[in-house]
Amino acid sequence: MTSTQSKRSLLRLLTALIASAVLVTACAADQAGPLDNEDAADDGSEDPAEPSDDGAEETALDDAGDDEPADDPDDSEAPTDADEPDGVRGVTDDTITIGYVYLDLDDVRERGIVDLNWGPQGDHMQAIVEHINANGGVAGRNLEVISIAFDPVGSTGARAACLELTEDTQVFAVVGAIRRDEVFCYTEQHDTVAIANSDLTQERVERSIAPYASVNASRERTIGLFIDEAVESGLFEGRTVAVMSSDAIEVTEAIAVPALEAAGITVEGIYLTQGDGTIGSAAVEAAAAAEAMKVQGVDTVLVVGDAIVAVNSFIGADFAPTILFTDQGSASTTAGRADLSSFEALYTYGPQSASVRYDDPVFQEHCVAPWNEANPDLIAVNPADVPDREPNHAVGLQIACRLMAIFTSVADSAGPDLTTESFAAALDSLGEFHLPGSGTATLTEGKYDAEDVLRMAIYDETEQAFVALQD
Repeated sequence: MTSTQSKRSLLRLLTALIASAVLVTACAADQAGPLDNEDAADDGSEDPAEPSDDGAEETALDDAGDDEPADDPDDSEAPTDADEPDGVRGVTDDTITIGYVYLDLDDVRERGIVDLNWGPQGDHMQAIVEHINANGGVAGRNLEVISIAFDPVGSTGARAACLELTEDTQVFAVVGAIRRDEVFCYTEQHDTVAIANSDLTQERVERSIAPYASVNASRERTIGLFIDEAVESGLFEGRTVAVMSSDAIEVTEAIAVPALEAAGITVEGIYLTQGDGTIGSAAVEAAAAAEAMKVQGVDTVLVVGDAIVAVNSFIGADFAPTILFTDQGSASTTAGRADLSSFEALYTYGPQSASVRYDDPVFQEHCVAPWNEANPDLIAVNPADVPDREPNHAVGLQIACRLMAIFTSVADSAGPDLTTESFAAALDSLGEFHLPGSGTATLTEGKYDAEDVLRMAIYDETEQAFVALQD
């Protein structure tokens, strides 16, 4: 790969990751405490979803570190009970210690990789934890949080953060930007509870030893729901359909194509344009795929995963079908970088935006208000109103709040005898809880991705963005 291709690849993939994390929003709802279900009931709103103007669903990271091998479970031994003076790592009679890992945006911004500023994310999390403690804590204990920012390029930064939290500090749980197979350092190698922003898959759940949950809907569930809604809306009626992917080959074959076939949709062609792993080779294959689809008379394409390669190849081939993008974040990013006016129609699917979630009463009361009161010079405002290059504190707060929604709800349900086992049992039986900004979410046995508020969006030429089909 040339240096130019490498830079483009890095920018594209980091942008997709960071866009996806924008949706990891909303403030937590403790079952007994400051963010409880009583507050949610008083809200009375079902919080209808809208697509994100800031990012996307739980896009898995194909980051620049993919050439580094995944963590080997044998690389590091999990701590034993002999290493745990209190019997349960990170839990005492009075406290629960958790870790918070997040992307070091200051570093990548200084390096000119991505220009995003979500403010001091560690401070945001600390503010949320202090608010929870001031209102009774979790199951009679105060929370303590250790926050670590890591370099999102490659996997070494994430690995170092994992080892610091699990081996040096020995926290009870870790929440935050736990990407793809990085979760196994926590849940498989160190028997530590993990609550990720995204990237949950059934395979990762099954392989994990400790409890593992995700804020955002899994890619598998999102694709299935998207196809179901597209069928109900008649988007495939009388159409010649193809499927294309450059970075989600396994998901395409295991999830997307079977879902289309199960819905009675005939797939005329499946185009997997991975090439030799470089952007250039994928683009060459994508251009050939576009020409082949034109010959086949394809007029509707389901693009699984990355949208940019597909769109560029279609534009280059003067091929303008209706496109259904499964990756809302990549679709939104592409909408801001390419001229999409020639396409017949463009759809995507996912959760509502950080801007929509901002106005949720529970998020305002338990997340925005405590931060703004303590930081009058750094107040959070609606993300849509943040000036360019200014810190977007609302996004940072939403990320912290939403992660804590899951942790505090499950830990409260587990009760005073908090262990990995009791946390797992509570996760399996939690059911409905309130995710501020999204309304009702669910966690139960077999469903460990919380977000339930998802809907279809269509590209609006005037707005140059994807707009929800329903309010």
